[in-house]
Amino acid sequence: MHPDLNEWGGKLSSLADFQPPAAGWSGVVAARASREARLDFGLPVALAAVVLATTTGIALWLQSARSAMTAVPSAFAAAEAAVAADMRAENQRLEQILAVLPERHAMRGSTAFTVAELEDRLALVDDRLSRVTLEPNAPERAEQLWRERVGVMNSLVQVRFADAVGTY
Repeated sequence: MHPDLNEWGGKLSSLADFQPPAAGWSGVVAARASREARLDFGLPVALAAVVLATTTGIALWLQSARSAMTAVPSAFAAAEAAVAADMRAENQRLEQILAVLPERHAMRGSTAFTVAELEDRLALVDDRLSRVTLEPNAPERAEQLWRERVGVMNSLVQVRFADAVGTY
């Protein structure tokens, strides 16, 4: 025999005696089945715990986002109302200036074309403003349109003023 086998034989003989399970082979099969049942039960429970934790996290995040969005509009609405009031006041001032300026019946063609284009743009913006006021959920759109209207009115006042000054 080989010396290596003798060494192995000595090591194996020094081991404690093996006592077979009391139920024999059926006990081994039953122990393995119970261990696999625990493992089969653990994976779905772990997956359910992950889904529950994720769902709870998303729900809390959405709830905090909703509360943040509902808290801001009160301050934001006040700021928008102030800006809208400023835009309307500026628009009123420009309309008063435009009403005071003398209207000429004869003017250069390029000036008449520019005035007509600006008045058409004003009509378009006024139409869009009347549509937006019917929509209750579009205050930012109305503010943008008021800004555009003030810009067009300012341009119209400048053109008409330049035309009035040029005639005298």
